[in-house]
Amino acid sequence: MLGSGPNVEARLVAANGSTLTGAATFHAYDGGIVMTVNFNGRGPGRYRLAIHATGNCTSRNAFSAGPPWAPPGVPLAIEQAWKNDDSLWLTIRLPGYRIEGPDGVMGRSIVVHEGGEGPLDAQPGVPNGRIACGVIGPPQSIFPAMSSLPSPDALPFRET
Repeated sequence: MLGSGPNVEARLVAANGSTLTGAATFHAYDGGIVMTVNFNGRGPGRYRLAIHATGNCTSRNAFSAGPPWAPPGVPLAIEQAWKNDDSLWLTIRLPGYRIEGPDGVMGRSIVVHEGGEGPLDAQPGVPNGRIACGVIGPPQSIFPAMSSLPSPDALPFRET
């Protein structure tokens, strides 16, 4: 059952010369969070998704996201996915994870790693398997702020 707490999201941006883009949303449920991820712009293959400790995706190789992270006492969740030629949609339950608080995902990053195995760590300036990164935070509207739109009275009216 989904909880009534806040929902957060992350916009995935390409790293390490990748063309992958997408988004992840996080919703509370009784006992954890539900993570839904969508991405495209990358060919078929195996991918891994992990929450990382730092909410920073500014480095070209996503090193700035820090190491993979899990709340204290909760196993590290490294989710594997197989993508065909289409977009990937994946919904995962993460028991023991929270949205907010010192042990929450808010303010951390989600990283997409290429390949089904191999290291998840990174070094500054060194290419690695991190191909997309997104900072987890409050949802960003895809629409302009309503206050910046003209008043309906100021718009031309045309009868059809």
